[in-house]
Amino acid sequence: MKKMILSIAIILVTAGLAAPSAMAREMRGDAMSHRPGVEMRGPGHGPRVSKPMPPVGGTAHRYGMRFDRRPAGVVVNFGGINFIYNNGVFYSAIDRGFEVVRPRVGMIVPSLPMGHTVIIKGGNKHFVHNGILYSPMRRNGTVVFRIAGFI
Repeated sequence: MKKMILSIAIILVTAGLAAPSAMAREMRGDAMSHRPGVEMRGPGHGPRVSKPMPPVGGTAHRYGMRFDRRPAGVVVNFGGINFIYNNGVFYSAIDRGFEVVRPRVGMIVPSLPMGHTVIIKGGNKHFVHNGILYSPMRRNGTVVFRIAGFI
């Protein structure tokens, strides 16, 4: 009986080491870790990939997400409407909360989001982040960035 219990304990310990918890995989960054937009199903079924709206600003924020509290960021006024801008994410006041929204062409922001890419378009330097095209421009002696379009 003791040998049987010992054998079961060894199997359980070995299984625990061979299949680390989801938290451990996520912290370690394994290819097996859960990623947004991928639903892991059982073995032999493969992952079922859902196609939610793309993440915004390198975060897990998606267009349409709502928050009860005011997010951190700077106020950007465009067309008489105040938006909050924080590292590539734009929020608009909706009802009693804030919703992640797609920026509008022509909006001007004070800084580029982290992780942007530099591109040359029409001989001019532009910046891209999460499909949003930013063009540098001077305003009152400082460089700001205008939303020029989407890629």
